[in-house]
Amino acid sequence: MTQTGEPPIGGTFGLELRRFLRANGSSIGASLLEWVLITVLVGLNVHYLYAATVGAVLGAIMDFAIKRHWVFERGTIGAVHLEGLRYLAASALSLVWNLVVAFALVDGLHVAKVPGVIAASIIVGIAWNYPVHRYFVFHDRPASA
Repeated sequence: MTQTGEPPIGGTFGLELRRFLRANGSSIGASLLEWVLITVLVGLNVHYLYAATVGAVLGAIMDFAIKRHWVFERGTIGAVHLEGLRYLAASALSLVWNLVVAFALVDGLHVAKVPGVIAASIIVGIAWNYPVHRYFVFHDRPASA
């Protein structure tokens, strides 16, 4: 059953595929905002790690709102403050992962700054963000007896 009480189209696999596709759509939108901010800030001579931080924070705010209400349909389910705290914790670790990977790519492998930061966000998004958002931040709660 979906969170709205309707049976999922295509069964459990169909529901999970829909969530995954929507989550990636949300992430793409948030990432586009993040990348535009990074590009502008780096162009204004802001250090690339500071630019990555600003982009990540504003992208995370946008991503949380979209994922909560559209991807995982949590508008009336669960306490937003608890999900917000879990999202904050997940985003803080995501930021650390993004900065570590960006540093490794830019300073370690000498990838150009903007492409290196963008590549880092793609890697972290696939390997960290979706699984953590799906199973920790917006996890399905067992039905009450």
